[in-house]
Amino acid sequence: MKNLLKEYGSPLYVYNYKVLKDRCNQIANFKNNLEKSLSGIKVSMHYSTKANNNPAILKVVKESGLSVDCMSPLELSLNEKCGFSKENMLYVCNNIDENEMKLVHDKGLLICLDSISQVDTWGKLFPNTDIMVRINPGTAGVGHSEKVITSGKSTKFGVSEENIPELLNIAKKYNINIIGIHQHLGSLFLDDKISNYIAGVKSGLRIVKEYFKNISIIDLGGGFGVPYMPGEKPLNFDLVEQDLAEVLKDFCNEYPTIKEFKFEPGRFIPCEAGKLVGTVTAVKHENGKWWIGTDIGMNQLVRPSMYDSYHEVHIISDNTEKVIANVCGNVCESGDILAKDRELILPSVGDIIVVDNAGAYGYSMASNYTGRCRPAEVMIKNNQHYLIRKRETLDYLEANIVWNN
Repeated sequence: MKNLLKEYGSPLYVYNYKVLKDRCNQIANFKNNLEKSLSGIKVSMHYSTKANNNPAILKVVKESGLSVDCMSPLELSLNEKCGFSKENMLYVCNNIDENEMKLVHDKGLLICLDSISQVDTWGKLFPNTDIMVRINPGTAGVGHSEKVITSGKSTKFGVSEENIPELLNIAKKYNINIIGIHQHLGSLFLDDKISNYIAGVKSGLRIVKEYFKNISIIDLGGGFGVPYMPGEKPLNFDLVEQDLAEVLKDFCNEYPTIKEFKFEPGRFIPCEAGKLVGTVTAVKHENGKWWIGTDIGMNQLVRPSMYDSYHEVHIISDNTEKVIANVCGNVCESGDILAKDRELILPSVGDIIVVDNAGAYGYSMASNYTGRCRPAEVMIKNNQHYLIRKRETLDYLEANIVWNN
């Protein structure tokens, strides 16, 4: 790790190709097994680009036979350049403007709209077209934080059951053909929440049967979790497939127009493949507490500050003494805490710190808050490392400032 930091700078995102490929293969196997169980019904896995949009990762997704979803013009462009065809891309968006709608329409992508208002806007622009619509099945969502739960009474997403008649009227007004229904319960469920996930699926399928005719595509979202906390076990996809296949078979028997089920795994694919490596910059003992200062601020990894998320943290040091400490970054915010009350080696300034499970929603949520440059990204494959994104520079950050005013 020290050699990587010396060559590429600190902090640094480091990805393991083997782990990344293995997770892609797990998703591909889940797809194939479910497809066999459903005999004749297509199953598609659309990697959620927002989890990590680096082309080096997108290319592994593609070579594994998976599809993608995108939700911004940049994500669309990156996926195109990585070789995904329009048939293998789904545009899953939220509150976009007319210009973005026109871009998606002109590219020929299937779009999934999130509200009656958005369907109305689309209908004015593009009557007589096919779309998907996101519904809110109303069941309690799943997720590691309230901020990532996307179903139930408190979420901003989807059309609730009570408003579906209005949705259908708007679609009829513009001769819009709703060919697909989408739902997503939230992010990060493991074995203990499989039953919650299945309950949400059942609720969504009931709504489809009750209100929609001739639906051919149903998107059941993602949320497949990975273990962050000590003692957590990986998600058992055999259990998910077993429970899900039974529910989907029953639905297909009652709803003969269905042709395809889509899923949107995001976090699961890159999360465990990525680590964020940084440097200890300060060590102090104040008010009865050890504080380990690092160059990994909330602008480099925002999840702990934003969601109270847990990431395993390791210190690489010649020291052996252990203490209970808080690990913090270099942003002048009280919330810039990477880890709280952890038993860690008491480091010296200059020692290395490694944060696990940083491959998903790490770099993709990083920012330039307080003027810090985002890190480089490096891939390790066959014991070789290569750069997949350059470290930002101050010139890059200043490039769009208009000085002559």
